[in-house]
Amino acid sequence: MDWPRPHPLDEAYLLLAYRSGRWGTRSPLVEEFEREFARYHDAKHGVAVTSGTAGLMLAYLALGLRPGDKVAVPAYTFIATASAAVIWRAVPVFVDVDPVTLNMDPADLERVMEKHKDVRLVVPVHFAGIPAEMDEILKIARDHGAAVVEDAAQAHGSAYRGRRVGAIGDAGAFSFQLSKLMAAGEGGIVLTNREDVYEAVWSLHHVGRSPRGAWYEHPRMGWNFRMTEFQAAVLLGQLRRLDAALALLRRNWRVVAEGLERVEGVEVLEPPKHVEWNCYFTYVKVPEAARRGAQLKLKLVEAVRRRGVSLVEGYAVPLYRQPALRDPYWGLPAELYEGLHLKNAEEACASVAWLPHYELLTEDEARLERIVRAVREAAAEVLR
Repeated sequence: MDWPRPHPLDEAYLLLAYRSGRWGTRSPLVEEFEREFARYHDAKHGVAVTSGTAGLMLAYLALGLRPGDKVAVPAYTFIATASAAVIWRAVPVFVDVDPVTLNMDPADLERVMEKHKDVRLVVPVHFAGIPAEMDEILKIARDHGAAVVEDAAQAHGSAYRGRRVGAIGDAGAFSFQLSKLMAAGEGGIVLTNREDVYEAVWSLHHVGRSPRGAWYEHPRMGWNFRMTEFQAAVLLGQLRRLDAALALLRRNWRVVAEGLERVEGVEVLEPPKHVEWNCYFTYVKVPEAARRGAQLKLKLVEAVRRRGVSLVEGYAVPLYRQPALRDPYWGLPAELYEGLHLKNAEEACASVAWLPHYELLTEDEARLERIVRAVREAAAEVLR
């Protein structure tokens, strides 16, 4: 994986942080990054934290999640969306996804909310940077008295109906883990427009201190989930270049998508017209794999990789079939997950692979042609 890529601007910010001698947390570059990332995403507040998972955990707790509460999450997502609730002894319930965007399906969310009247939080995931249908999801959640946390781990710079994601709901969490479009090795940020949520997240991530209190005054229990100055330095450089990166990604996505449309046996899942997305992944679907089994998709992935192009196999199973949910330590009710079969999530796990963003972040048009050729040749080899 040729990612992340060094850049002189990031090096300059790192050197600035190093020479300042302020290498810890709640330092000038951290606070500058919080302000600028929040402003970029149309949010009033940002709290920089150690990871996207930590961001979800703190957002859930700040919004009043308690042991035994239920949290509605999509079945096709990374486990952190659910485990960030389980760590607080809450119970994830799973919602099927839209077959095109692979995001939470509002119609199925309505079904889940009617079935589980005690859902406290709804957590749509902007998967692969494609914004979920926030208007419908917010209405359903509000009608049932639930708060909304956006899992925007992969959605840096993505916009829904003209508004950048992350603070459309009550709060949102982004990740800066190594593979992300904006990467600091690890790291995350929580965005919100709510003063009460901001103050709670700030306190929780800063060992229970208050934004206006004394250093050794701790009005609530909290933890050390603070981002360091070095991480913020790297991210500030990347934030300065984010618009250019998004423009390049979207231009190159169109070139590759049009090329893959002519490849027999595979499909490209195209986002809806009313969103702007960051192309964190390009979905490559093998419809025949949904009928013949996921091994067919895995063979395609390996054949593409042999030709020098990264292709990620994606999730093997929906979240409700992960063994972690059956660990008796967490005391989750097994009957919620046994026999559950959400059609679109199951088919996505069997048939969808991901072309990662760093394959498209190139000025080399020949490279884009090689991507299309690699998939075409692999499909001819595997799907014959």
